[in-house]
Amino acid sequence: MDFFKRYGSIGPSQQQSPSETIQRLADRVETSTLLEDKRAAVLSLKGLSREYRKETGEAALGALLKVLKENSEDQNLLKAVLETLTNLCARDSPRGGTSNVGAAAGDIAAQFSQTILDDGDDIISTLLELLGDADFYVRYYTVQLLGTLHMHAGEDLQKRVLVSPTGVGRLVDLLSDQRDIIRNEGIQLLIAMTETNADIQKIVAFENAFDRLLGIVDEEGGVRGNIVVQDCLQLLHNLLNYNVSNQNFFRETSGIQRLPNLLITDPSQTAAGRNGTADVESDEIEWTVQHARNMLVVLDVIRMLIQSGNTNTASNQTAMQQCGIIPPLLQLALAYEAPSSVRSQALYAIGDIIRSHEANQNLFQRILITAAPEDETEADAKPIPEPAIVIVIRLAVGKRPQGVAENEYYIVRAAAAYLVQTYVGGNPDAQLALAATLTPPGDADTATEPEQHQSAGSLIVSVLLDWRETGAEDVWRVWYASLLLSTILRDHVECKEQALKITIGDSSKGEEPFPLLNELMSQARQAAQSGVSTRISLAMFTLVCVWLVDSPASVATLLDESSNVSFLVEQINGSSGVNVQVQGVAAFLFGLVYQFDVAAETPMTREQLYPILSKRVGTDQLLVRVQRLRDSREFQYAAGLASGTHSNAYGGIPNEVFFDNVFTDLFKKHYEGFRAAVRLGPSEALANPNYAYLQGGMAGYAGSAGSGSAPGTPSLAAAGTISRAASPAAPLAASASAPGAMPASSAQPLEPTVPKSEFDALNARFVEQSEHIEVLKQELEAAKTVLLAEPAADVEQLAQEREQRAQAEAQRDANAAEVASLRSELDQLRQTQTQPPTGDPADVARLGELESQLSALKLQSETDAASWNTQRDELQKKLANAEKQVVKAAAAARNTGKKKEQQQTAAVDALKGEIKVKDDRISLLTAQVDELNEKLKNAGEVDELKSKLAGLEKEQEDLLVYLADQDQQAKEYRAMLRKHGEDIPLSDDDDDEDE
Repeated sequence: MDFFKRYGSIGPSQQQSPSETIQRLADRVETSTLLEDKRAAVLSLKGLSREYRKETGEAALGALLKVLKENSEDQNLLKAVLETLTNLCARDSPRGGTSNVGAAAGDIAAQFSQTILDDGDDIISTLLELLGDADFYVRYYTVQLLGTLHMHAGEDLQKRVLVSPTGVGRLVDLLSDQRDIIRNEGIQLLIAMTETNADIQKIVAFENAFDRLLGIVDEEGGVRGNIVVQDCLQLLHNLLNYNVSNQNFFRETSGIQRLPNLLITDPSQTAAGRNGTADVESDEIEWTVQHARNMLVVLDVIRMLIQSGNTNTASNQTAMQQCGIIPPLLQLALAYEAPSSVRSQALYAIGDIIRSHEANQNLFQRILITAAPEDETEADAKPIPEPAIVIVIRLAVGKRPQGVAENEYYIVRAAAAYLVQTYVGGNPDAQLALAATLTPPGDADTATEPEQHQSAGSLIVSVLLDWRETGAEDVWRVWYASLLLSTILRDHVECKEQALKITIGDSSKGEEPFPLLNELMSQARQAAQSGVSTRISLAMFTLVCVWLVDSPASVATLLDESSNVSFLVEQINGSSGVNVQVQGVAAFLFGLVYQFDVAAETPMTREQLYPILSKRVGTDQLLVRVQRLRDSREFQYAAGLASGTHSNAYGGIPNEVFFDNVFTDLFKKHYEGFRAAVRLGPSEALANPNYAYLQGGMAGYAGSAGSGSAPGTPSLAAAGTISRAASPAAPLAASASAPGAMPASSAQPLEPTVPKSEFDALNARFVEQSEHIEVLKQELEAAKTVLLAEPAADVEQLAQEREQRAQAEAQRDANAAEVASLRSELDQLRQTQTQPPTGDPADVARLGELESQLSALKLQSETDAASWNTQRDELQKKLANAEKQVVKAAAAARNTGKKKEQQQTAAVDALKGEIKVKDDRISLLTAQVDELNEKLKNAGEVDELKSKLAGLEKEQEDLLVYLADQDQQAKEYRAMLRKHGEDIPLSDDDDDEDE
């Protein structure tokens, strides 16, 4: 009460309430002329604001703002005012006051903050000016007040800061303050203001903020520093995030060149890293939680600069490669004492740097690493330099280090697999190089040797085949081994052919060699029967799916083992105890086998597979199984993940992941073609003009390469090089230049032709028309087949008999023609001999032979005619009987279902009409083709006309020269006449001459 008595001048018997005291103090602040009185009143209000925030703000906020604007020279008064305003706008109740707590306190603070921002005299400009004050407390409390206002009304504060000419510059100057407390508060304020405002991001960046921030990081000890380093890196992240101009400015000001130093935690690593090699045998470094956080922000900044799809990503990738950032990242990724989250982000960063960048991929390919063993049991092994890609594959599918939990090491496996995918993505040579290392485990006794002595391909194969051991330890080893092998084989025919050469079993020991492809199917069967994790079965099935697509040779190899088809049918038809995902993938795999079974030499043709598909499995059931897989939650989750990512950097094992991105991409790409292909019968598939597209470019694989390929079909022009036919006429050009083709010099002399441009146009049109005609013919034949097909067996027999009769009639006509020919020849011989053929024995013999042949043929013709007449009578009787049966059946059908008969009749009429339209179309196209051929035949006339045109042009030039001579003579004659006094008017030519 002494406090209220002193400031309220109240006697002992009278006592003021807190509201009255606050009002008196507010009046004194507003009306006092002495700074000492104002200062004392403000200090009193500051003390009351901690406990009575609402009353103080409502009574004194306006007076405090007025003092702030008018008395900017008294630092003590300014300090008290700023501290009081901060108390009023703070979110939490200061010092645990008992009034106005909870949600109400937050609303009151927001209300006071908005009142300050809405001040008509723009109090924000005053606060920004106070940031330049030299007094520590004035500057410190001003930064605190701005930060408090930003928490309540960030957008309004940012707008007022942007309006001020020097507002952002004042904020950036806080980074250079030698007083750490003010600098750190300024960093926090800039982090909040640059989080979403692109304009402030640009201005802060062009105020040399990058150099200042990186300088602070160096002063605080680099990434091993305290939380201030994290704040600086976070502000750097905010300035670069979603801001292309700032990213370009960062690169142009050599900011990227300073990033490698942030990754180095041991100075001894620097020299090795810059020479394209890495040595990770340095002493263990203790990783604190703050150290890990700082490193994660640095890695996040690196990945942000090279995000996929940005216009400046390629430039940033090149700059990072030139500054030598890949070796330090590799050292960080292989630092086994580092947290798994840091290691995984380092691997992701390397993958982003080399993604779709040929130069960076080649550099990564040349890096050699001398790595220390992960396990202490192998510490005595002598380290050998190995390619970086081998080490990374070992991280993805190798054994988990001792003492590391499975859920922690999973994110390292996922990141290593992502790096491998980016290395081979768009790099067919890398795919082929890795495929060359695929060797069976028994070739070099690799089953018993440690992982460090195995090649990359041998390690992948051994993990897949030894899934009982590896799967029991860590099922994700098998899953990622399948993913990596799928990545190597994807869309590369030569890699698939190389993998087909791998066999399991040593023939020298009496073991029968077994192709790796069929061994994988056998392992899938055993995994499905043993009841192990579903992921192992799915890994095997999805790998085989990727292997079979666009590879008829692989399909033929799989069909060599007849049990494979039975196993797939068993999985598809299973009704209980079968996983939905496994069943769907098995159905998809069986459909791919049917779709790509087009090799010339296959153990089971499409005609043999079709009854299994249509009868034992059922086409509709197969499609239902695949549709259920497509709609499953597990598949949708995998399809929605970003390419190559199966986890986040900080999470554990995702239980939703069952499919990898290679399989989901393949499934989405081939799904529609798969549905269309399995609905086609064997003959329909081969006759369907769109089957080349359904096959994904594999039409004509067996022995007909270069003909019938669809536009855009990929073909291997060289080892690992994919080329595409530009047009349907491209195969013609390719065959003309193929090895073994007849040289141009040995061909017959060519007739004069039309110009090349016209020929190309005519040829393209001819090819197009020919293809269209073939399409129409196939459609016509299909329509005729449907139209003429009759369900009754006797009708089919009748059709066969009609065909036999037609053949007999054709044979009779041929014999009659031969008889007529022989008669003609005999008559000619008789006419040539005017005398009896008694002189020449050869002629006599020839004449006798012809007469005997004629007699024999006459006899045979008469015999055949009699037999044919008999057969014809029998056929006519059968035909009449069949027609009567048809009439009876039709009458019965009309009585039982007249409507159905009418529908069938209408369908037949429609088909006949369609056939007539197709026939007319074919006739029209045939006429057009004949016209084009006629134009090609008359190409010589075009050359002749051209030669005549050239002669006429020569004659025209001669006439022009002669005309010029005549004009010159006329000019001379006119000039001579004028000299003799003749009045000759001037012409245009004369005027030109005078000038």
